[in-house]
Amino acid sequence: MQITTTQKKPLWQILIGGTIGNLTEWYNFLLFGYLAPFISQLFFPSDNELLSISLVFVVFAISFLVRPLGGILFGWIGDTYGRQRALLISLFLLGIPTFLIGVLPTYQTIGIASPILLCLLRICQGLSAGGEHTGSAIYVAEYAPPNRRALWVSTVPSSAALGVLTGSLASLIIISSFNTDTLLAYGWRTGYWAGTLLCLISILLRLRLPETPDFEREHRKNKNYRYPIKDLIRNKIWIKNLFIIFSLASAWGVIYQLLFIWMPTYLTHIHHFNRSSSLQVVSIYIFILSLLILFFGLLADYCNRKYLLMTSSILLFISAYPLFMLLSSHSLANVYVSMAIFTVLWGLYIASAFVIMVEQFPPAIRYTGLSFGFNLGLAIFGGTCPLIATWLIEITDNPVAPAFYLMLAAGAATLTCMAFGRKGDV
Repeated sequence: MQITTTQKKPLWQILIGGTIGNLTEWYNFLLFGYLAPFISQLFFPSDNELLSISLVFVVFAISFLVRPLGGILFGWIGDTYGRQRALLISLFLLGIPTFLIGVLPTYQTIGIASPILLCLLRICQGLSAGGEHTGSAIYVAEYAPPNRRALWVSTVPSSAALGVLTGSLASLIIISSFNTDTLLAYGWRTGYWAGTLLCLISILLRLRLPETPDFEREHRKNKNYRYPIKDLIRNKIWIKNLFIIFSLASAWGVIYQLLFIWMPTYLTHIHHFNRSSSLQVVSIYIFILSLLILFFGLLADYCNRKYLLMTSSILLFISAYPLFMLLSSHSLANVYVSMAIFTVLWGLYIASAFVIMVEQFPPAIRYTGLSFGFNLGLAIFGGTCPLIATWLIEITDNPVAPAFYLMLAAGAATLTCMAFGRKGDV
């Protein structure tokens, strides 16, 4: 296999090429969640609105559950054949299902085949997502100067936040531009058509990306593992590092889903704010989050990352219940205040946690270790989070109940830092 040289490539091209697919992935992957109220009516029609929404989030959860398989697949490609090749293939696996969802017939047209096909296409997107987010972080980290690695790695979750923001804004524009009948007829599809175009642009930008220096070095030494996942689970130290990533990613999945993906549905269906106001709140704070991640990433290059991570985890645990009480006060001003505090604390968590996770494995096994551990945590806890949060409210008849799930996630992250931090693992 021929490996391209990387020395003369401008660094801005490395950053844009490495992160553009990540933005595209999160836009396309999470657009499904933002358009859930319309998708539920078209593919899961029912007299019970909450049941229809819950079925949409079941499909959402399934697409998350296959992410670890995508992590294993793209980990093998990335550790064996190169980071650039893995990132390019992941975009193809994302773009094709995105286009097909945009033209998929509804339940009224083809019956039960419609939700089944929708689920299969979401599974394909989930497989792609299993290699994209972590692969982008690895690609950027392996170019980063050692004293700026946290800042460089922070561009990946920052671009993910921009992808979420793009999806949120696209949903807001779509909802504001069409009446309900037009939305249900074809308006919701325009978001997926735009996503297909974004995939094509990202593929073109990545076609000429070089391979990373770390992979080139391992390839020259012939240190590539034939079956990386098998070697990973046989090594006790790597298993411990895998658990660290899994724990931090589990908290990541729960908190991110609650605050920025499920929140518009929560504000709309539980507290009866209108859809536009709910999406506006989330859009504003996702943009702020994308900037805060970069700031805290720079801070993490100067401060002890473990202490920053512990600080954010503890504060999220302490503030979760009172901030959800503010969210439940039926005051839009209080919603803005609550989300502002959540956004600052969450930005600190992301910036410190992600670079810690990237650094857990050596280059030869890095793509597999990070992708599998990270996506396993997201699949089990992140993907099921909207469903569990909705279920908690249903069985307790308490709109603040999701706060306890957030507290559980933040507590798990804190305990992980305490358990492994003494030996410098975190």
